[in-house]
Amino acid sequence: MGRVFVIELEGPAYTCIECHTHIGVPSDIISKEIEEVFDIHDNDIIYDFSRLFNTFLAENTFYSALHSIFCVGCANIIGIYNISQVDEGGPTTYWAMRKRLHGPEGSDDEV
Repeated sequence: MGRVFVIELEGPAYTCIECHTHIGVPSDIISKEIEEVFDIHDNDIIYDFSRLFNTFLAENTFYSALHSIFCVGCANIIGIYNISQVDEGGPTTYWAMRKRLHGPEGSDDEV
């Protein structure tokens, strides 16, 4: 299958809750909010990132405009990516579920 190479981020980083692969940095967070638009997340806290690392996208079977975001280390679902927003010329944002991330050490988000 091949070896997976991951990027080790410098400084504080959000990591996958399952395998601790580095996913994002706090400076890339656009907002922290409760997402009520999609019922599939049961009003989880959603972090809106401008970019993510060590992830891959897969087509979502429920919504054609959304792609699921997975961790490359363990294939744990991290969040969703809105394809239609990009097609319309909007900003690229990745919605990561808070319960799927481990916050940076010493932050309010640390589990």
